Amino acid sequence: MGITKIFCHTFLLFLFLTKGWNTYAQGPNLGTPPTRNFSKKTYRAGTQNWEAAQDRQGVLYWANNEGLLRYDGVNWTILPVANNTIVRSVAINDAGLIFVGAQSELGYFEPNKRGGLQYHSLVGALPESWRTFEDVWDIAFLNGDVFFRTNRVVFQYSGNRLIPHELGAELHAMFVAGPELLVQSGLSQLVTFRNGAFVPYAQIPELGSALTASLPWAGDTILLSSLKNGLFYLSGGQLGRWPTAFDQLLRDNRIYHAAALPDYQLALGTSLDGLLVLDRQRRIARHLNNKNGLQNNNILSTFCDRAGNVWLGLDNGIDYLILNAAFTSILPDGDLKGTGYAAAVHEGNLYLGVSNGVYAAPWKTFYRPDEEPFFKKVPGSDGQVWSLNTRGNELLMGHHEGAFQLENNAFRRLSPISGAWTFVQLSERYLLGGAYSGLFLYHKTASGWSFERQVEGLTESCRIMVRDDNGAVWISHPYRGLYRVQWSEEQAERFDVQFFNAANGLPSDLNNYVFQIAGKAVFATEKGLYRYDSANNRFVPDVEFNHVLGSPTRLRYLQEDERGNIWFATANEVGILRVDDLGLKKEIRKVVFPELNGKLVGGFEFVYPADESTAIIGAEQGFLLYHKPRRTASDTLLDVVFYHISAAGQRDSVLFGMGSSALQPDENGLGPVLAAGWNNLRFAFSATDYSQPELLQYRTRLVGYDRDWSDWLTETTRVYTNLSAGEYTFEVQARRLGGAESKTLRYSFRIRPPWYSSITAWVFYFFAFISLMGWVLYRQRKKLELEKAELTETHQQKEAQHLLAVEQSKAALTEIQHEKLAAEIQFKNQELASVTMHLVQKGEILLTIQEALNHILEKSTHPAVKKEIQQLLNLLDFDTKLDEDWEQFTFRFDQVHVDFLKHLREKYPQLSTNDHKLCAFLRMNLSTKEIAPLLNISVRGVEASRYRLRKKLNLPNEVNLTDFITSI
Repeated sequence: MGITKIFCHTFLLFLFLTKGWNTYAQGPNLGTPPTRNFSKKTYRAGTQNWEAAQDRQGVLYWANNEGLLRYDGVNWTILPVANNTIVRSVAINDAGLIFVGAQSELGYFEPNKRGGLQYHSLVGALPESWRTFEDVWDIAFLNGDVFFRTNRVVFQYSGNRLIPHELGAELHAMFVAGPELLVQSGLSQLVTFRNGAFVPYAQIPELGSALTASLPWAGDTILLSSLKNGLFYLSGGQLGRWPTAFDQLLRDNRIYHAAALPDYQLALGTSLDGLLVLDRQRRIARHLNNKNGLQNNNILSTFCDRAGNVWLGLDNGIDYLILNAAFTSILPDGDLKGTGYAAAVHEGNLYLGVSNGVYAAPWKTFYRPDEEPFFKKVPGSDGQVWSLNTRGNELLMGHHEGAFQLENNAFRRLSPISGAWTFVQLSERYLLGGAYSGLFLYHKTASGWSFERQVEGLTESCRIMVRDDNGAVWISHPYRGLYRVQWSEEQAERFDVQFFNAANGLPSDLNNYVFQIAGKAVFATEKGLYRYDSANNRFVPDVEFNHVLGSPTRLRYLQEDERGNIWFATANEVGILRVDDLGLKKEIRKVVFPELNGKLVGGFEFVYPADESTAIIGAEQGFLLYHKPRRTASDTLLDVVFYHISAAGQRDSVLFGMGSSALQPDENGLGPVLAAGWNNLRFAFSATDYSQPELLQYRTRLVGYDRDWSDWLTETTRVYTNLSAGEYTFEVQARRLGGAESKTLRYSFRIRPPWYSSITAWVFYFFAFISLMGWVLYRQRKKLELEKAELTETHQQKEAQHLLAVEQSKAALTEIQHEKLAAEIQFKNQELASVTMHLVQKGEILLTIQEALNHILEKSTHPAVKKEIQQLLNLLDFDTKLDEDWEQFTFRFDQVHVDFLKHLREKYPQLSTNDHKLCAFLRMNLSTKEIAPLLNISVRGVEASRYRLRKKLNLPNEVNLTDFITSI
């Protein structure tokens, strides 16, 4: 290649690359970017990591000594190849197949139906004589074919065939440049693949070294890194050296691998001294090695992920560099790592105050790494530094030993008082200093500031103080309240000190801080921001400010930059209120930096806005340099992937994962059908954002089980137990704390019902139910019939009982009637007996009288007397009377004894009246002696009458006459 052509190509390339350099303000390359180290113990695989690739979901794959190493942000998985040899190369095609090359082995990993990565060896497609070969170092894709490079041969995988191409020289590199597949054959020749064969492409005598990487650049230009001779470019078929000011450094350290970064930067991994990052001006912007973050200096591979950050495969381990991070770490005192308290830019130098002194370095946009260390300790600053203040043209330092001023690159002590916090300028001639024991006045002299005296009226510690636009100095004491100091230069000797606390409108006497925003004093309290209402001499809430911050918020720190943006710190978050000028109005946006949580010094929070896009923040270890980042791919690329889905029951079953992220569940809901016993499911997932995993959060829900999303949590697993039969869809989202959210990842599945809930079981249950219902109805009918019979029987029993009761009632009534009749009969008998006895007594009296008259008649001799006595006897003749009495007796007797005499006459007509009388008296159960007077006969006569009556009745001797008469 001619010198003129080389010069023209180099000049045109230079013009292209330098165009637009100033379109984006590049931040200072000061400080060390965040680095994550992964040791062998962490990823649990081989020590060496040769090459890396990333799939469409962001999952990383490494060619490792023990196989293919997979990392999804949480889980490391090693996948060996068929012969378990060292994997040297890895590449992923558009279909998601992961091709790997090892020693005497090449093939690809493909997700199986369950998402697990299954290895397919292609060695069987080679003839037997070609199946033993060296390590496969490069893999490239061209026109649907896959090419594998070893040191001696290139294998072409095309249409399920593996075709070997032996080039006759040692092969050092293989890469694709536009439509060409190029292979470095020997140290000075490039060949290309055309029409099924490799043909010469270019001869490069000045190369003289193995190429180690091809880097896509601008247009059709490709940069090439060589192991021993630095960088080259390839453009339009022309190849030439790509010179830098550090070519000798690159040659000495040997570029073993390289990667292109965003903004036309290059990451050059060396074998001897770590990583070199070249910016678009071909300067070394970063030099990282084992002294500032790397595990070792021997870099085997470099890889730029889709977020623009760099992965380093080391001789022992893996490192991750977040080159586009908004925050880099500055340790001005080196390994001492003192706490950062103060910073200031003064006269072109950056001064950083830490717990052991002040360190200074030139303040510029670019620092050459080979000039480290950048910071040097300023004499006279040993000890605890509290503040650095530019007052006028001087730099003042608040120090544990007192107040100091920078003079001739050293600090001079201003006062004999120890313990100075900060300074507020009262005028051009006077300065007020806050110290451990109160306020101190300084005045300006020709040589600088000079101590004058202590201010009377305030002896409290004055660490936080500001001057508002009215000239008043406000001082906050976190455990007392607020002080206002008013002063005028006309009366310089007089200081008016006024104290404020909760009695003046503050929410509390505690935790009150004062800051200066837009020239005004604002007061941070336990219930948000307050302002001072001078008209009412009270403090009132600042409604507008609190609305932006989210009231009530207890602020710990506020600091305004030159554009009016406000840095803030609370107990839970650190951020900035960005003020966007929209012309007629200004809009305030709250931006939170969760990566700063827990890194600032509690109670001594500090932010120094160096310019409109750069700030220096005090940290527990040194400082953090902030530069407003441009929008990167990582702001929008946030994917969540499944690592593992398993179902547990009587035995475990892997449903998805254990290696693949390319195969995701069908979003239309097609998923596995699980047996009833597999109803305990575990989901493991992760987000492929590697820069700040501690800021990632996840939320999940199981549609069909959960009512709503879970809270945002850091856990990357979710377990469900004892799920019932049905259809479910598991959903998961990821987000960066205070940032973007990922798309929803879904996995659908169905759990079969147990055998006792299957369709067959339900059919059986149906017929069993019908049978049961039939049996129940039959039993119910039989029961009803039985109940009816029982009711009938009960009714009959009750009716019989009723009839019996009626009969018993009738019988009782009859008995009562009988008893009544018997009583009546008894009464009649008694009455009849009484009448009869009366008759008997009457007859006896008459008989006695008759006997007496007869006796008198017999003795009397007087005829007249006899006549009269005879007349009396005639009167006493009572036969007729007796007959009349008998008729009356018969009537009454038949009433009592139910027509006894009537029946007796009808039945025994042969009986005489006297027989009737005797039967009546016997029926009345009268004795013979009682009957005799009634019949007007003797007892013997009665017995004779009884005998005659038996004869007339034809009664045998054994029959009792009285009983017989009673039975008639």
